[in-house]
Amino acid sequence: MPVYVVVGAQWGDEGKGKVCDFLAGAMDLVVRYQGGANAGHTVVFDDRKIVLHQIPSGILSPRARSVIGNGCVVDPVILASEIRELAAAGVHVGPENLIVSQHAHLVTPLHRFLDEKQNGAIGTTGRGIGPCYTDKAQRSGIRLESLMDGSWRGRMREHGSRHEDFYRVVYGVGYIDVEESIRALEPAVALLQPLIGDTAQVVCDAVSTGGSILFEGAQGTFLDLDHGTYPYVTSSTTTVGGAISGGGVYVHFDRRIAVMKAYATRVGEGPFPTELTDETGRRLREVGREYGATTGRARRCGWLDLSMGRRACMINGFDYVVLTKLDCLSGLPVLRAAVGRASDGTPDYVDMEGWDSSIAGVTSFHELPVEARRYVAFIEEYLCVPVGMISTGPSRSDIIIRKEP
Repeated sequence: MPVYVVVGAQWGDEGKGKVCDFLAGAMDLVVRYQGGANAGHTVVFDDRKIVLHQIPSGILSPRARSVIGNGCVVDPVILASEIRELAAAGVHVGPENLIVSQHAHLVTPLHRFLDEKQNGAIGTTGRGIGPCYTDKAQRSGIRLESLMDGSWRGRMREHGSRHEDFYRVVYGVGYIDVEESIRALEPAVALLQPLIGDTAQVVCDAVSTGGSILFEGAQGTFLDLDHGTYPYVTSSTTTVGGAISGGGVYVHFDRRIAVMKAYATRVGEGPFPTELTDETGRRLREVGREYGATTGRARRCGWLDLSMGRRACMINGFDYVVLTKLDCLSGLPVLRAAVGRASDGTPDYVDMEGWDSSIAGVTSFHELPVEARRYVAFIEEYLCVPVGMISTGPSRSDIIIRKEP
């Protein structure tokens, strides 16, 4: 049975949630392999918009079991809130359909405090992700396995004590009371405990029995700690390579799926060569509803950068592209795509004719205007990877399937 991995080909926010939700119905496992509550996958379920931050999109499939892998960092308070929101939407979450790695790391209130103080210039979400991964790399983090035997409380006290002098020297204030933090975490920890287990073994068992598995990435290729626009990146490995490490088991991917928006967006600071700060950029933001699913921040918008797309294909070995939000380009008289850089570093563009008619909800490639079909064909030709699926709206049914994934 197939093993797929879905990765963002830009700076995140490409629409991976919808793609994973679409594919999850045929999967036995859906594995989230990196990141934490800084991600936001928006899916539409029974005409209701649900934003998932840590729980994989597969949670909405009655067949799939969802896995939060060892490469993730977990905020139990936010996870508990997600579980309650899903319950309100009629989706039960329990050990039978969600398992969280015992080797994933705990995001604490202290991490959130540090994130807000230290990383404002980078434009992070303030969810404590970077400081948590920092503690993991320094070998001083708190793994979820400590929630099982109660040792997390002692680790939290060590955690607070270790940083107390740093707070006072750098910020002139002490940190919030650690005992208060422990009390605040207790209810969420109790909810999380039954979900913790050996996810690597779960994935290995599914592979050995021929199960269908989907690995779901958060953020995008150019927020990768190694391959992204450093230092304006996230703190984990967002690429296909991260799926092996963060999922805990070596697998051969039968399909490496790139999710690419038909234009480009970015949240927060960092380079954005094709950014549009004019009326066209503002139009893309409003038509595409380009506001962060996690923070609500307005996204920066610009033309599609195919030179970056080609590099994303090189890094990840993509063999299938899902193009999203093509419908948001309707009404633009001219479309531009960057295919390189001039000597001064500015984008080298190719201009293409746009189309006037709405394509929202179109499900057949041949029903698209000829200009839209040419735009898709140009992307395929430049990337040397087939565009097998095209999203034309937010609903699960608003999709064109040109080639079964």
